[in-house]
Amino acid sequence: MGSLMSKRYCSREVRALEEEIQEMKRERESEARAHEEKWEEWEQEKEEQMERIRSLEREVMEFRGDKGWLTMGKEYIVEQMEEKARREEAVEKWKQLYHAIKTELDDLILTTHQGERFFWGEQGGGMVEGLQRELKVKEEMVEGLRRSLAAMEMESMKKEREIDILRQSLRILSNAKRNDIIIKKSSHRGLRCRMIA
Repeated sequence: MGSLMSKRYCSREVRALEEEIQEMKRERESEARAHEEKWEEWEQEKEEQMERIRSLEREVMEFRGDKGWLTMGKEYIVEQMEEKARREEAVEKWKQLYHAIKTELDDLILTTHQGERFFWGEQGGGMVEGLQRELKVKEEMVEGLRRSLAAMEMESMKKEREIDILRQSLRILSNAKRNDIIIKKSSHRGLRCRMIA
């Protein structure tokens, strides 16, 4: 009966782990979709910024003779380039974060689920086998405790029996002593002995 319960427990644990893995896969896929959408947005913004820069460069070229306009155009281009650099830096950080998360999830999935057998951590020790060994050890411990309890109960019964025998012996001795005293007193007086129970 214990092994049946352990199998049920292990199968529940396996199902729970499978559900966790599926949930992690769904989350990873949704994050990947969100990342791709963001990436497309960034690419589109980048393209728009590049188009704005090109149009500004054309305008600057057209008004090259006007030095004030040229200075203002250069400042605007510098601002746009700095903003572009900040965006590219942010995109690069998001890429690194995405790849770090993806790598961790891939490692977790690989170390958790290998074929049809489940593994715990990087040690590769079978989780189900580990749980079964743990269950066997605990069952043996319970069996040992049961044997100890049975032995203690037997010892307790023996002690109770000895105590009962000693009590009865004391009653017999005290009754015999009382009877001896009564017999001696009555024999001294010359009376007939009566047994007092």
